[in-house]
Order: sequence, then C-alpha cells, then structure tokens
Amino acid sequence: MLNLITLIFRLTLTLLFISSILIADDYEKWLKSQNNQYIQYKKSLDEEFSDMLKKDWKAFKSRSTPTPYKEPKPINIPVLKEPTKAAIKELRKSPIVIVDPIKELVIPKPKKALKEVKVIKDFNSSKFNFYSIPMSIQYDKNTIFETDEISKESISKFWDMMSSTNYKELIKQLQSNSTDLNLNDWAKYQFIYKLGLKVFDEDDNKANLFTWFILVKMDYDIKVGYGSSNIYLMSAIEHNLYQVSFFTLKNKRYYILTPNGNANNIASINTYEGNYPKANKKLSLTIFEEIKFYNNLKNKPLEFKYDEKSYTINTQYSLDLINFYATFPQSDYKIYFSAKNSTPLSNSILLQLEPLVKGKSEIEAVNLLLRFVQTSFRYQTDQKQFSYEKVMFPEETINYPYSDCEDRSILFSYLVKNLLHLDIVGVKYNNHLATAVNFSSQVSGDKFTYKERSYTIADPTYINANAGMVMPQYKNSKFQIVSLK
Repeated sequence: MLNLITLIFRLTLTLLFISSILIADDYEKWLKSQNNQYIQYKKSLDEEFSDMLKKDWKAFKSRSTPTPYKEPKPINIPVLKEPTKAAIKELRKSPIVIVDPIKELVIPKPKKALKEVKVIKDFNSSKFNFYSIPMSIQYDKNTIFETDEISKESISKFWDMMSSTNYKELIKQLQSNSTDLNLNDWAKYQFIYKLGLKVFDEDDNKANLFTWFILVKMDYDIKVGYGSSNIYLMSAIEHNLYQVSFFTLKNKRYYILTPNGNANNIASINTYEGNYPKANKKLSLTIFEEIKFYNNLKNKPLEFKYDEKSYTINTQYSLDLINFYATFPQSDYKIYFSAKNSTPLSNSILLQLEPLVKGKSEIEAVNLLLRFVQTSFRYQTDQKQFSYEKVMFPEETINYPYSDCEDRSILFSYLVKNLLHLDIVGVKYNNHLATAVNFSSQVSGDKFTYKERSYTIADPTYINANAGMVMPQYKNSKFQIVSLK
C-alpha cells in the first residue's frame, strides 16, 4: 500500500513538473509573441513618422524675445562713501541667526582615464572628452549616413537609417552616463551632440540629426528644420528663452538649439508640424541636482571689509562648469536662483563665511553678506563685458572679472538661503535687479508686503548699503517680484 501511495505521489509530481514546463513554454511563446508585436508596432510608428517627414513641411519665420529689461542697465552705480551702521535698537530686537554647521563634502578625484566598458558585438567605440571628463560610448556599426543633401527626403532617410540600428543599447549608455554625472536636460543635449560630432566626423548637420533622433526617442518634443545649407535643431522649452530665435507651431514655441546657446539671427526655416508619438517632454534648463564636474578646479581669493575688519575668502570652483554655463541661453531668473550649486563652491565659500555670520543677529548677518557681495567684485554691464545680456550662476560671478546686478543678486540669494535660511525674493525694476529679505523683526528702510509677509530691500549692487536702503534712482520706482521658489 505504501509503495502504491509513493508511486502515485511520484506520478503526481512528474505530471506537475511536465505541466509547469508546458506552461512555461507557453508563457515564453506568449512573451515572444508580445515582444514581436511591440517591435512591429514600433516599426510601424517609425515608418509612419518617416512617411510624414517626406510630406508635411512648411516655411516658418522666426522671432526672438529681447532681454527682460525695458531700459539699458546703469553704466555706473552709486557708492556710499562710508558704510552705515544699523540702529542699536533694531540690532537688539533682531534674533540671532540659526546657522546649521556646514559639512565639508568629499570631492571625488578627477577622472583621468576611461573606465573599462563591456564590448558590445557589432558596435563601434567612440572616445572623447565631455568637457574634461573622458567618455567612451559604443554605437551600432550601421550608424552610417553618406549623403550631404539637405532636404526633407534626406532627413527622412536619416530617420530610417537610425531606426534600423540598435539605438536602444546606445540610449542605455547615454542615460547611464547622464545619471552618473547628474546631467540636466541642457547638459544631456550637449553630451549627445558632442557624441554626434564624433560619430559623424565633426559634421554639424549630421550631429544635429543624430541629436534629434536620440532626443525624440527619449520622448523629448524636438524637431529639425533646414535652410539653404544648414540643419537646425529645435525644441519646446519649459521656460522662456531670451535672445534666441524661435518658431511658433500650433501655439507652441520651438527654440533653436545650438551648442553655444546663441541662435538669434535665423530668419526662416522649413520644418514639419507633426510629432512622433509620446515625444512630448519639454527640454528643461533647471539644475535640480549638482552637476558632477570636479575636474579643472580653480582657486580665487575674494577680499572685503565689514565693521572695520578685513576678510579674505578663498573660493574654489570648476572651470568645466564655467565652460558649460557659457553655453546657457539666457532664461528665466528662477533657473539661476534655484540652481543646485557645486560641492567645491560650498566647501569653500560657505565654510569660510559660516563662522563670520554665526552668533550675529539677522540684520548684522545680512549686512555682512551684502558687504561681501557688494565689494568683492567689480561692476560692469554684460553688454560691455560680453557684448550681450548674460545672467550668471554664482561660480561665474566669482570667475569673471566683472558682474552686474542680477549676478550679484543670485550669488547673494545663494548665501542667504544656505547660511541664514531666511526667505528671499528678487526685486526687478525696469533696468535693475535687487533682492528683499523677510526678517523676523522690524527693520527700518524700504520694505513691502508680499504674500502677507514683510520683505526689506537688500541690494547687493548698491555698494556699502545696508538692508533697507534703495539706490536713489529707484526710490519711488515700480518693481516686480521674482519668486525664487
């Protein structure tokens, strides 16, 4: 009887095993079928998009938005001969700032050699520097496009060529490297374009086509267009861009993308109105995370005086970041005010300013930071220094020999937020930008109410001025609030 039960048990297990194999086999067949259907679906989308590229093209005239200022910035700025001191009564009522200890972060050693990458069969390897960071990217050997013809037909052929390659493996590598370096969308665009130049022997037109294909496959709302001799890359952008040509298609702006961020002289262009399915993400310039450029670090001392004492702040920043920021098209102020700045900058400027503001009242701490920004830098308008309007990130303000009002306001805001944790907003006049701080106590001078909170003017460009003091020419001028959140 026992042998019979054992036999039945074994037969049952065998049947279950066979059934599981059959079920697994059926599942594998189903999975393969689904995958084949998906491949055919994607292929049909690519073919439909390719057909559309051969047909629906129109000529569009460009426009551009000038700088945000209605009038030129002042050439000269007022200087108070002697710094004024805050009223003793106000200082007594002003609470001591709560300064969280600034932790020195470890800066990874610069990457000097390419990391070993697994060789992918039937792929070529491209080695190049992205700024000073050595990169190695592999791409399908069939990524070849011989024609130099510029037409909607040749653009469609390029799409067909790229669609037939193993571009998914390439995109995996691009996404992985972008994640490793914390690249924002603008840096990712630069990275892909740089690779395109390497793949297509420094041919700008083909690099633009390559960048277009990859970004579309990453679901970005990107288009290409052409003129008599150039292929242009265009993108929907989350923010306003200034001094950059754009075209309006179906009530949506598409800005011209160039590696240097400066495309303001393109009169007309031929492009298509349709979109690749699901390619609807707008390119963003926002820097949510610190971009990990730690090569080419530079040191620069900054000197200032406050309350009859002299100080030297030894700053450090990455020249790779400076070169990257140089490609930025001018955008909304919030991009610059909210940017996540670098570890080298934090390790140097915040660590050295922290003990200077610690133990001081809010008013004293703000005035000290004002004096630092007001007097450590020389003033000059962007038009004179760069021949165009340029908003600078804090690292740039430190690097370049001159800065103007918005650059100082952005740097000052960075210091106030990270050292004092006080709320701060931008204050934009017709031709000037300052800031205003929400103090915990009453401060005399110029102030206003915004969202039921009192803000006191703090102008990092008005030399030797304390919080509450406005440049004479803006004493009764209208202004707009620039929210930094």
